[in-house]
Amino acid sequence: MTSGSRAVNGESVGVRIESQSAWIARSLGRGELSPLPPEEVAALAAELGEVHYAGGSLVFREGEAPAMVHIVREGLVELGRVRDGRRVAVQVLHPGDVFGDVPLLLRHLEPFDARALVDSSVLSIDSVTLFGLLRSRPALAQRWLVSLAERMAGIQQRLLDLLAGSVDAQIASTLLREGGTGCVELTQALLADLLGVQRSTVNRSLQALAADGLIELGYREVGIRDPDGLAHLAATGERVGR
Repeated sequence: MTSGSRAVNGESVGVRIESQSAWIARSLGRGELSPLPPEEVAALAAELGEVHYAGGSLVFREGEAPAMVHIVREGLVELGRVRDGRRVAVQVLHPGDVFGDVPLLLRHLEPFDARALVDSSVLSIDSVTLFGLLRSRPALAQRWLVSLAERMAGIQQRLLDLLAGSVDAQIASTLLREGGTGCVELTQALLADLLGVQRSTVNRSLQALAADGLIELGYREVGIRDPDGLAHLAATGERVGR
């Protein structure tokens, strides 16, 4: 990987593995659906290498043969591609999100670019090592399967965002999915890419939602003020009281 650099932080290997194990246990899939014993998490963490990527740099390019599976440790990573001279964002990955395993399982080339939106840290494991772990450790394999199913459910939700109707409804659905009841760190340009519309269209919609008290606009972020109102808009295409 030429776009990132290996982390050098002075930690001993044992401390690094312990730290990563605790984080993986919280982030990789839903523990209540597939409990993961500590020794299984430690086995995975011991094989993960951490790479830092500056904002704007690529983790991998569309069309490359996949060799690694990745987990976002810190920051944001965008999956997207350029079509007809315009970049289309398919998904924004947050800490704990896994990517790169589906092309490996299907023996496909990478279907998207993976690009760090901000300075980010990514944990990576080569495919041979990962698949060896999954074959030899059933609990880890089950947990990974749950993680994969959750990601497929997320893609279905992404499709629902695009089918939500008006741009206002699509934005409401996307904001709730990305930020829940808090703050969404997405630029207007990226929202436009995610929805496949012009940035000016997103700007007008966000201004209208802010005027209605549903959101609060900040620099490169959107604060959610009325999640119930946004949910109503996403489901019905109508703003409360209108």
